[in-house]
Amino acid sequence: MKRLFTASLVLVACSSAPVVTVDPNAPKYTTDVKPILDAKCVACHTAGGVAPFSLETYDAAKAQASAMKSAVSAHVMPPWPPDDSCTTYDHDRSLTQQQIDTIAAWVDGGAQQGDPNAKGTPIPSTFSSLSRTDYTLSMATPYTPTLTPDDYRCFLVDWPETTATKYITGLGIKPGDVAIAHHAIIFLATPDMLATYQNLDAQDATPGWQCFGGPGADLKSLQFGWVGAWAPGSAGSDFPAGTGIEIPPGSKLVLQMHYNTLASPPAPDQTSILLKVDDTVAKKAAVIPFTDPDWLTKGTMNIPAGAPDTVHSYALDLSPYAGYLTQNVIASNQPFTVYGAGLHMHTHGTHATTSIIRAGTQANECMLDIPRWDFHWQGTYSFGAPKVVNPGDQLSVECHWANGGATALNWGETTEDEMCLSVYYATQ
Repeated sequence: MKRLFTASLVLVACSSAPVVTVDPNAPKYTTDVKPILDAKCVACHTAGGVAPFSLETYDAAKAQASAMKSAVSAHVMPPWPPDDSCTTYDHDRSLTQQQIDTIAAWVDGGAQQGDPNAKGTPIPSTFSSLSRTDYTLSMATPYTPTLTPDDYRCFLVDWPETTATKYITGLGIKPGDVAIAHHAIIFLATPDMLATYQNLDAQDATPGWQCFGGPGADLKSLQFGWVGAWAPGSAGSDFPAGTGIEIPPGSKLVLQMHYNTLASPPAPDQTSILLKVDDTVAKKAAVIPFTDPDWLTKGTMNIPAGAPDTVHSYALDLSPYAGYLTQNVIASNQPFTVYGAGLHMHTHGTHATTSIIRAGTQANECMLDIPRWDFHWQGTYSFGAPKVVNPGDQLSVECHWANGGATALNWGETTEDEMCLSVYYATQ
């Protein structure tokens, strides 16, 4: 993540003209620029944050002024991958054109501080975040990847509640080492599954167990057990109000970490899961991964070598299978509500989209469109208004890749392989 920020800003800074003009009428940091940075940037650009430098003070912002102007003018920062013509989303962290122009004018006018005691009008932050953290659940011991360049490792994480049902209503991930953390998925290990996972854990002297493809138990756990996921660029957030994922007493969580050491050497990692938890919810929710099963089991997602734009797509009426896929959190053959969606590809991806194909009319209702795919910025995006999927409607996912290499690609678990996956957060 830090490499991405650094590379982006260094590249744009190289093309920027030096600041040489001081315009007394130009915007000032304290009153005009600081409110924008506080609302849109410092969630990442803070001491100890995911970005490689802070933008919390005037001196820090001035040092990055030219790079900042280029990055915001090019819409590189703050990153906001979705195409807003698809649908509306909560937590849009992109800048308005007026905010971009203000930063550019501040830089061009000499990057002046202004009166340090003055205060600008605060701008509401649109970054998603956990409203509170009730539990911080960590890997029991650090783990250093042993397989290169990709190591999939699962860890059994204790759940503190042994007598009462609870509901996870918000989730975040704090990687121990962001340089090697490729992605993470959290699965539910219900009491009836614990012995299976504990046996897997006991088979290896090092922490956790190897788990390519899923948590390592069986296909049922992969289909039924999703609690949430993290990928570079995503941040913690509350789930939609009144919804949550049920965690029976006596359960545990399985944290699947995908480590990639192509760019950074193996190092100890002790990732933590940050959770907001409530006693009750109005609606039980499920996380539904969606992809073509043949891509996984039959290798039909072929991406030829040297192909500039390979496209694969898949559509299915999910309603007959909803009960099976969600352990009856969502009943089969009934309408269900989708609150948000995410997409996942690897480094050869160029464009991905997921939509609802409405029964009868075949109208395509866009849910999420990422026209310029960037592996380093992934997440789940909450809709401004939930979408109801009726029996007969089809969910659809479409992915595009550019494969400039000499080797064909297909579905696989490593960074150099590819995937095409959408994920939905849904209730009845």
